[in-house]
Amino acid sequence: MRLMVFLMATCLSLAAQMVQESFAVDPGPLDFIRGDGQEQIILQMLTGDALTGVSASGQPVARLALDWKKRPGGWCFTLRPGVRFADGTPLTPEDVVWTFREIQNCPRASLSKRTYLAEVRITAEGDGVRLETPKPLSRLLLELARLPVARRQHPGVGSGPFALETQGGTWTLRARPHFLRPRIAGFHFRLIPDGQAILQNLRKGWLTLGTVPPRPGLNPPPGYREIHQPTHAQLLLFSRLGSAPLKHFEVWRREAIPDNFFGAQARPSGGLWPESLGFPPCAIQGAPGRGLPSPRWEVCYAAGDELAGRLLLALRERARQDGTDLVPVPVEPGLLLERLVRGGFGLACAMNLFEPHPWSVLDYMEPGGALNFCRWQHPRYRELAGQLKEPGSPPWAQLQALWASQPGALPLLDFTSVIWVDRRLEVIPSALGLYLTTPGPSAWIWTP
Repeated sequence: MRLMVFLMATCLSLAAQMVQESFAVDPGPLDFIRGDGQEQIILQMLTGDALTGVSASGQPVARLALDWKKRPGGWCFTLRPGVRFADGTPLTPEDVVWTFREIQNCPRASLSKRTYLAEVRITAEGDGVRLETPKPLSRLLLELARLPVARRQHPGVGSGPFALETQGGTWTLRARPHFLRPRIAGFHFRLIPDGQAILQNLRKGWLTLGTVPPRPGLNPPPGYREIHQPTHAQLLLFSRLGSAPLKHFEVWRREAIPDNFFGAQARPSGGLWPESLGFPPCAIQGAPGRGLPSPRWEVCYAAGDELAGRLLLALRERARQDGTDLVPVPVEPGLLLERLVRGGFGLACAMNLFEPHPWSVLDYMEPGGALNFCRWQHPRYRELAGQLKEPGSPPWAQLQALWASQPGALPLLDFTSVIWVDRRLEVIPSALGLYLTTPGPSAWIWTP
C-alpha cells in the first residue's frame, strides 16, 4: 500500500513538472525536411539537434558539432560522439549528409532550409562532415542552427533533448538522455487557436506560459510574471504589384498607427530592414504619386491573426482618405503560405522572424530566397552580395539603397513578445523567443 501511494505521488509530481503550453495551429507530423511554420519549428528544435546552436545573446555555440576548422574550399565539422536518435540509433555523419541533401533535392522541403543550403556542398569526412560554401563563416554558423538533423530515411526522427508523443489534439514531449541534460520533465501542448481562449487559460492557471493578446492594459494574474522579449520579428506586406503600393502603405503606416495602438507588443516599423539587426531606418526612394493610388486593393492575411486584422482595419480607414478601398482577405494559414510561395497574390501580409544576423535580409533578394515571394531581382545584386564580408561594411549600405529603390516588401510592425510565465518556472528570454536558443528549454528549471 505504501508503495502504491509512493508511486502515485511520484506520477503526480512528474505531471506537475510538465510545462503546459499551446499551439495556435496544428503543426502537422514532425518532419525535419518538409515541416514548416512556427509550431513545427518549435517541435523540431525540441526534438532535434543541429550542427550548431544559437545562444540567448545571438552567438553561435557548439551543438552536434564540437568544433569546426577551416579546410580548402570550406569547413570541417567534428561531430559529438555518443549522440543517439530518439529510437536509440547512433547518429553518424551520413545522417547529416542525408538530411542536408534531402533538403536540397526535395521539391517540398522547407523553403527557408533550402535557402540556407543553397550553394552548399556536403560530404562525410571521418568522424565529421565537410561543408564547401562561399558564405562567410559567421553567416554559415548561424544558419546551420536552423537545420536539425534527421535519421537517414526517417525524416520524423531526431536526436534532441525531448521525445515527441502525439494523441488527438495534444503533443507531449518528454525529456530523454541527452548531452544538454534537460532539467524539466517536458511539455504538454494543446491546440488553442484563439487569443482570448489563451488569455482565459492563463488567468485560470491552466497554462504554464503563453503569449498575451496584443491589447493595452492587460496585467498578469497572481502566480505569473510578465516577460518582455524584443524580437527580430516583423509583420511584412509583400507586393506583386510593384513598389508603388508600398509607397502609399509607407505613408499610411506612419499616419494611421500610433505607437501605443497594440500596447507593448508592437510598434510601427521605421524603415525597410529591421533596426534590431543594426540597419538604420531607410525609406522607399521616391514619393507616392499625386493621383489616386488605386480604387481597390485586396490584402491577404492569415485567418485568425487578430493583430494583422486590426492593423489592416486601421490602415483601411486611412486609405479611404486617399480614395482607396482597402479590403482585408483572411486566408487559412497553410493556404496563405502556398499562395506566397507560388506568387498567387497581389498584396499579402505575413509575419517573419529574422535570424539574428544581418544576412537574413538577403532572403528578400536572393534568387529562391525564403522571403523573395515577389521574384525580386536586380543586375547589381550579385556584385554587391559578393562583397558582404562583415556587418557594417559599405556594401551593406549600397545593398540597402538598392532595395529601397524598388522593394518587394514593406515592414508594418516591429514586435516585442509579451509572455506570462508561471512564477515557479525559470525560463531564458531572448530575441529569438523562448524555444529557439541553445540550451533553451533544456536549461529551464522549476523553483519552489
